[in-house]
Amino acid sequence: MGEVRLFQICYEGELTVEVSHVMRRLGAEPNFDQSWQVFLPEGRHSAPLVRYLRAQTAADAKLLVACTQFTTARDFLLVRHSLTPGADYSELHDALDRLGTVVALPFESTFVIQSLYAAEMRTDVNTLGLALGELCPDESLMVTGISHDWAYSDSGVSRMFVGDAFEEAQFKNF
Repeated sequence: MGEVRLFQICYEGELTVEVSHVMRRLGAEPNFDQSWQVFLPEGRHSAPLVRYLRAQTAADAKLLVACTQFTTARDFLLVRHSLTPGADYSELHDALDRLGTVVALPFESTFVIQSLYAAEMRTDVNTLGLALGELCPDESLMVTGISHDWAYSDSGVSRMFVGDAFEEAQFKNF
């Protein structure tokens, strides 16, 4: 049996029975507020997974798929919080800006951050999660490391992260 990769799926949109069925058919397990994780064989990538999910969800849905990276040498940090009506997330968002470059994405509660620090200076995600959780007004936060293999879809347009130089995030439509 070959190696497997863990993908994180974050969804922003109306959570319908159809979305739940798609995730179940994919074999994804819920692990946070409108988020799932799925193990897929090595060789699978985020972009085809986004393409598949995009075809199965509402046209105005926002979707992010990222390959999890478990080391402090991670390429990016994925942070997601719930959207509690009336909650002030400004303190949490300010802290995210201090962690590195927040990639401009069309999401309200999902953030991808490129670290400012060299791999040997990066804090592990459990420690970061605990610290950021203190700043989250509803104490509902997900923090995980992800690789450069991530893609997203917004209103039917999909983009995947590309690039070797991380000066500015570049995307390719697909």
